[in-house]
Amino acid sequence: MSISTDDASREELPDHAAEFDERALPIERVGIRGLSYPIRVWDRSMKEQHTVGQIEMGVGLPQQFKGTHMSRFVEVLNEFRGELSLRTVPDLLAHVQQRLESDDAWVRVEFPYFLERQAPVSGARSLMEYQCRFEAERRGDTLDFVLGVEVPVTTLCPCSKAISKYGAHNQRSLVDVQVRFDEMVWIEDVVEVVEECASSPLYALLKREDEKWVTERAYENPRFVEDMVRETVLRLRALEGARWIRVECQNMEAIHKHDAFARPTWPNETPPPMAMSRPVAVEPVAFGEWLRAQRVQRGFSQAWLAEAIGVSGSLLSRVENGEKSLSLDSLAKLGRQLGVEARRVQLRAGVLSPEVLGVLQGHPEEFLQWLDGRNARGGKVSG
Repeated sequence: MSISTDDASREELPDHAAEFDERALPIERVGIRGLSYPIRVWDRSMKEQHTVGQIEMGVGLPQQFKGTHMSRFVEVLNEFRGELSLRTVPDLLAHVQQRLESDDAWVRVEFPYFLERQAPVSGARSLMEYQCRFEAERRGDTLDFVLGVEVPVTTLCPCSKAISKYGAHNQRSLVDVQVRFDEMVWIEDVVEVVEECASSPLYALLKREDEKWVTERAYENPRFVEDMVRETVLRLRALEGARWIRVECQNMEAIHKHDAFARPTWPNETPPPMAMSRPVAVEPVAFGEWLRAQRVQRGFSQAWLAEAIGVSGSLLSRVENGEKSLSLDSLAKLGRQLGVEARRVQLRAGVLSPEVLGVLQGHPEEFLQWLDGRNARGGKVSG
């Protein structure tokens, strides 16, 4: 099938996602899920590790917008070249907030992480895979970042050892750790803590002498599922910077039809999100540039939009070039056509409506306190 060169240009194509929605129902989360993407994560020994992440990204959708521009999530991800860490995620989410005009944004990334392990006796080396994830949400200037690590281990039943004449049953256990932290906590730190608390670590490659060591170590270190989670939390609390920990252990039982699990959280309440103490590298956008981008995204021609809001095409052209401004009434009409609240359009243009001006005049101290606090945190005020 051939595509005609007479097809409509991008400016003439309709943008239904940007249309105004009259149902007055905001959507808490909307975005993309199931995107496989090459990423780079921090590695304690090798500095960084290349892997493949399963990406989920989204925003909260204000009630006035009909839909979300899904392609922009991938565009932002491309800009960061797949590097995902506590250092880069705040900026990534801030770009998502700006590009999709949302107060909140989140990202979830699941990925395999590989560590070289050495067998306990033979010294045979092999790679062990650990399923990890980052979950981060940014609301305004605050960030919530959680590291998740799944560690498979061996546990041996203390009760079985105590009542049996010829040994004890053991099983593979999966320990899922979630950590919020202020200072860097390495994936390797979490793996090592969990393995130290287990009856025995798991290895991808074992020789006969290693199997003997693993079997005897497990027998000498029996663990209930309750023991696993308690010991893990206590040891993780000793890591510098850890401020919230949740550990769940599931035993894939060897002699029971069911599995066993346990999960404690420390502390019991979720800590407040981190306030961003440095400015995010998102530059303010001039009103004319913002207007042109909004018009093009919605497929409006300059002439059509000018007629719709009751101004000349030449005036609208000069507004987009930053040479002229629109009246308060024209800005309100512009908001209706773009599906953006009139007050937001007016503030972007640097024009204060009588309503907003009245609030500022009536409460100047509160506004200045807010502004001083924002500047002290390194925030930026953009039009």
